[in-house]
Amino acid sequence: MNSSKSNPIRLSRHAILAACVCGVAATSSASAQSASPAEASGLLLGKFTGESAFDQAWSAATLYKNNGNPILEEFNLTGRGQFDYFKVDANKGQNDFLEIRRLRMGVDTFWADRFIEVKATLDTALHNYNAPEVFYNRMTDLFVNFHFNDALNLRLGKFEPHFGYEREFSDNTQVFFERSFFDEQIFNNTGNDYVTGTSLSGKIGKWGYQAAVFSDHVGQEFGHFNGGESYLAEVSYDFAENLHADKALWVLDYLHTENNAYSNVFNTMENAFATYFDFHTGKFGLVTQLGYGDGIESKGGVFQWMLMPTYLITKQLELVTRYQLGLAAHANGITTLNRQEKTLGKFTGDTDNAVYVGLNYYVYGQKLKLMAGEQFDKLTGGTGAKAGYDGWTTLVGLRMFF
Repeated sequence: MNSSKSNPIRLSRHAILAACVCGVAATSSASAQSASPAEASGLLLGKFTGESAFDQAWSAATLYKNNGNPILEEFNLTGRGQFDYFKVDANKGQNDFLEIRRLRMGVDTFWADRFIEVKATLDTALHNYNAPEVFYNRMTDLFVNFHFNDALNLRLGKFEPHFGYEREFSDNTQVFFERSFFDEQIFNNTGNDYVTGTSLSGKIGKWGYQAAVFSDHVGQEFGHFNGGESYLAEVSYDFAENLHADKALWVLDYLHTENNAYSNVFNTMENAFATYFDFHTGKFGLVTQLGYGDGIESKGGVFQWMLMPTYLITKQLELVTRYQLGLAAHANGITTLNRQEKTLGKFTGDTDNAVYVGLNYYVYGQKLKLMAGEQFDKLTGGTGAKAGYDGWTTLVGLRMFF
């Protein structure tokens, strides 16, 4: 990058520093605000919230919170740690590894009566399989969000696009270890799942929408804007009240890409569709998704069907099962499996059947949980030396975030 130009990561550091200064200033002048001191909390004030020891420990990540402060309402430290052990036993070989799956840290702040949110997250790569260990790997979230009202939110910067069920929520709260092969086809073939762009989103009654445009060149920060663009549209409807359920959300997503020689994200599909229904009532949950993408050039079309029932055995123990079917128009149209299987190599085929069974134990809800799972994957129909895959993957992990 030309040194004469502004460095986005340097700007973000300056923004974080300015936010800290403003946070301290807001704290020191809390008595001058219309809100009473009793309404303010946070580590800087020595006031923790919550009744349990876990509640109070996690509340220490909130440096300052006061909804009565019209300038700065909240200043949070954020972090996530995901530590996994996996063992792969397949017809292509065996492998096992204990890795730091994710270790991220950052800040999340709310300003001007929560009209403005500014978020920045640093991603590390400290102990991943067959990869160099670096502290500063990239910035993931690096955006400003303007919340006009429930019907209109404007986001600018770098963030995770929402396409398909597995991007409906952060990986902090996903109940399985790895996203599906279809998500891999869209996102992680290139390893870029945080993209620079802008989005409009909101809810109007039971309907929801999102419209976004993204740059198809991603770097450690914002990347360059010479790699083409992708366009994302989403519509959703909340059926929970109609079905007397805790959650019953239907979503339809569409992604269109316009790539060039500089594109390094969204460069496997020209058009992709996904529709899913996310249903929960009591202890039972069921998610089903249909997906389709037409591959760029000779890759051909890829179809996905996913079915995921879940059941809360106790308040803290959850059973998760998932079945995935993948069908490709061409013999080698499915070109990748999950991250653990890829440690044995990159394999191809036209039909993929995958079954996952797992148990999650929620020590402190989604914020601290233990996970264990087993996945069987059978990929058939490919041609050449890398055709096919048949194997089991054992997974054990600890996930936490604040």
